Amino acid sequence: MKSRALVAAAAYVAIVFSVAFALGTVRTLVVTPRVGDVIAVLIETPLILIVSWRAAGWVVRRFSVPADLRSRLTMGFVAFVLLMTVETALGLGLFDRPLSQQLAAYGTLAGAIGLLAQIAFGIIPVLNARRG
Repeated sequence: MKSRALVAAAAYVAIVFSVAFALGTVRTLVVTPRVGDVIAVLIETPLILIVSWRAAGWVVRRFSVPADLRSRLTMGFVAFVLLMTVETALGLGLFDRPLSQQLAAYGTLAGAIGLLAQIAFGIIPVLNARRG
């Protein structure tokens, strides 16, 4: 059952990251210049969390991840680690942002909101299981 949670975590990240990347592009290029970084992140965050909730539900059904706490914690934790790894790699490779700059961004209000949303993303598989 552990392997199901691992595969599900990878699929969950792929789905949510793809949507978040698209929304993040729109946020950065269109919304942020008009309303500022914090408001733009506050607009984007609920959308990403809704996508995360729906994606987690679909993925656990698709990969038959058991609803027990251990399986869902594994899925959520691995998904969170994968997400943070992909985001860090993207920042380093595509945007040429040093790791210190990426970490410093979490100290801003917009960055803290984003980090809280990423933590929620990792918890959603557990909450989704408890919902039944």
